[in-house]
Amino acid sequence: MNEYFKFYMPTKVCFGVGIAAEITEYVEGKNVLIVCDPFLYQSGAAKKIGDRLEGRHVAYFSEIEPNPCCESVDKAANAARQIKADCIIGMGGGSALDVSKITACLVTNEGSIYDYYAGGKRVLGERKAALICIPTTAGTGSEVTNVGVFTNQQTGIKMPFVTDAFWADYAVIDPELTYTLPPAVTAATGMDAFCHAIEAYWNKESQPMCDMLAMEAMRLILNHIKTAYDEPCNAEARSAMLQASLMAGVAFSQTRTTGIHAISFPLTSEFGASHGIACAITLPAFMKLSCEQRADKMKRLTAYLGYDCVESFAAAIERLMESMNMPVRLRQIGVKSSDLEHIAKVGLEASIIQLTPAVMNEETVCRLLKSIL
Repeated sequence: MNEYFKFYMPTKVCFGVGIAAEITEYVEGKNVLIVCDPFLYQSGAAKKIGDRLEGRHVAYFSEIEPNPCCESVDKAANAARQIKADCIIGMGGGSALDVSKITACLVTNEGSIYDYYAGGKRVLGERKAALICIPTTAGTGSEVTNVGVFTNQQTGIKMPFVTDAFWADYAVIDPELTYTLPPAVTAATGMDAFCHAIEAYWNKESQPMCDMLAMEAMRLILNHIKTAYDEPCNAEARSAMLQASLMAGVAFSQTRTTGIHAISFPLTSEFGASHGIACAITLPAFMKLSCEQRADKMKRLTAYLGYDCVESFAAAIERLMESMNMPVRLRQIGVKSSDLEHIAKVGLEASIIQLTPAVMNEETVCRLLKSIL
């Protein structure tokens, strides 16, 4: 644990059942672009938010795919520029929220996302458009981080983009918006939040405030994710899961993630796994590996959560995933033995992998991947 640390979270968090109906209180400006998942636009959920913004010009952008590509970002930016948007509202899962972050920046920063990201030669200037993030999954925690993850279609590589310009002005978090989540999405996004929490906890950059948030996030998820999966309209479970996602998001916003997320990049971009599944599938293996340099911390965590050792903790996580019909072996998402070396190499290109509390090189990563093939 670091004896010296910093903690910075400038986003104003507004949490409560039905709070999305109060959106007009948080909106600044006259020209608003709502960036949302396609389902939220087609179902009318996004329009309900827009209709509350009386007296403002409201437009919508919903051409967003899972693991959003840079071309989608540029389309969203053009839509924002056309209406001279001075407020961007992101609504949906992590993909929509990430696109809303970069869109809010590109309104007044000329050019393409490629000019600033993944080898681009320009630096983002100040974000002048207001940014509000409304998550509808629990979740990515994107509403309280300064990270966006985009797929560079020119290279086929999915990479994070980190900048203080991505901090939202407001995170408006309403459990009611998660009641219609399908069980599979509930499971995948919930386990993604668990990964955020545990990676912040064992991270080489871990710190006391993040540990506190991460531990409580993990406890809430373990106590409520299966209920949310089985009973989608269970208000207590949905609220607890969103609180957990929020806490985990704040925790990893300070530390960043580790090997789980580094390895998830090729599993999503090349094997089509959803982000949550791509993270969770390596979680039990990384839990055991984390003891290499964080044995004492993991011992404290397992005791806090009611397990006698990390091995039993990891086994319980795997059983939980199976109970929600999630894959627990790489072969279940189409990975072959011949793919492991390539996956390891791509994962090792992400700098966050070295925040894992273990030796991370091609040999050790291949060994881990082989153990869950």
